[in-house]
Amino acid sequence: MESPEITEVSSHLGSTVRLEASDGRVFVGAFMCMDKEKNVILSGAEEFNSADTDGLEERRYVGLVMLPGAHLVSFSVENYA
Repeated sequence: MESPEITEVSSHLGSTVRLEASDGRVFVGAFMCMDKEKNVILSGAEEFNSADTDGLEERRYVGLVMLPGAHLVSFSVENYA
């Protein structure tokens, strides 16, 4: 039997999520998995960097991303699958 926490995380598989890293970068992509250490894998991800001196946010497609749990600051669901 799964714990309520695992059931909650599992319900978001395939959903579009937004992850914030400790260095200020933000990743948006399809949630594929999370392990015990809270390492997260996204597919079809885009990376957003904080605004530069011109006030513009840099955006780039990065594809498959693994964000280590030690650097995960926030996790939010954008669109449910």
